[in-house]
Amino acid sequence: MEIHIARDGEQFGPFPPDEVRRRLTDGTLLPTDLAWAEGAIGWVPLGSLPNLASPASPVAPVRRPTPFPARLPVITSRLVPPVEPSLPVAFRKSGPAVASLICGVLSVSFLPVILVGIAAVICGHLARGQIRRGGGMVLGEGMATAGLVTGYFGIGLSILVGIVLASAIFFSGTALPFVRDMAVKEKATKSLANAKAIATACHMYALEHHDVFPRTLEDLVPKYLPDRTNLTCPLTPEMAVGYEYFGGTAMDTPDKALFVSKYVDPRGRRIIAHVDGSCVFEIPATP
Repeated sequence: MEIHIARDGEQFGPFPPDEVRRRLTDGTLLPTDLAWAEGAIGWVPLGSLPNLASPASPVAPVRRPTPFPARLPVITSRLVPPVEPSLPVAFRKSGPAVASLICGVLSVSFLPVILVGIAAVICGHLARGQIRRGGGMVLGEGMATAGLVTGYFGIGLSILVGIVLASAIFFSGTALPFVRDMAVKEKATKSLANAKAIATACHMYALEHHDVFPRTLEDLVPKYLPDRTNLTCPLTPEMAVGYEYFGGTAMDTPDKALFVSKYVDPRGRRIIAHVDGSCVFEIPATP
């Protein structure tokens, strides 16, 4: 056990107990000097420390203490009580270690930004170097290690989030149009089936009305077109009748449009039913 001595705001030592006893005997040290040793709760008068007085060499009272010799190590810092009772006053915590831990926690909890994780890693390495150079007098090895671990994890998390976002953007820009086209084709197929049923009903009506098609498509319901939902185009399900009807007679030009869908896709295609009963999904011919 070594003893730190303080007098008039300055610190001296540390000294082994035998050296302290000797200096108490020759008057270099006084019982009223402040002392601190490992395990003490704070600075106390030197004379209150146990096992310092030697029975064979009682401490003689001295009015004026002898100055410390120049050869003794002198700590010129002001008197500061130890931060922790079990640690010498020279111990201190590493600032970069604290910063590394804070940045590391932020990088994996609140701010998944890669820059925060990088800051945690840089501060962690700086702290570990500072601790190694401190010769055991700088604390914070655990905080630096935790900051490095969370920092590297935060960097990996940021990279993963970036990959997911990039993939989502790529998928929305390439795959979604394909999916949308497939959905349109499926609805167009159902619309062609409805148009075929309507065209067939028009010809059945014409057979009973001197080859004249009905005035409106609603005239086909229910005798010639029992299911009224066939008038709805799946491409425009919100409309009760999804087709523009032109009428005419069964004797008209076969490729003349009998009716077309009100829906027009981005390419300009529509469902077209001809007088001959054929139905296609294409761009209407210019009159």
